[in-house]
Amino acid sequence: MSLYTDFSLRLLLYLGAVKADGWATTPDIARTFGISAHHLHKAVQGLVRAGFVVAKQGRTGGVRLAREPAAIRLGAVVAELEGTGCLIDCGRGPCPLAAHCLIKHALDAAERGFIRELDRFTLADVLADRTGATLGGLIAADRARQKTPSA
Repeated sequence: MSLYTDFSLRLLLYLGAVKADGWATTPDIARTFGISAHHLHKAVQGLVRAGFVVAKQGRTGGVRLAREPAAIRLGAVVAELEGTGCLIDCGRGPCPLAAHCLIKHALDAAERGFIRELDRFTLADVLADRTGATLGGLIAADRARQKTPSA
């Protein structure tokens, strides 16, 4: 998976963990995970286009989930962001085996199996496990640091 999809999944996890709190900002999310806010912003744009999150501009803006965590299947997210059927591009050649090779078929089947396995899990499933508790602790710690005035 690409770093873009990795950051997108982290963003969804964060939003699922704080859904009751309303809007979250990309700087807060980036700080919690220790990742680039610029790269995270690109992930937000992709997730908005795909309909997984909603974004609101302005002082009171931010991002939030567009659906309940139980309605977001991980396989659907990865398939949307990464695309499918593109592990190998037989058209990018020339390859003298293109008409007689099963590698593309095998890789496409493996990719479909990967997406099917991910689709067994929703965002809610992942958050109900240790992941959600750990993330909740990270978010609380970050918020506490932000409220504490620097000496």
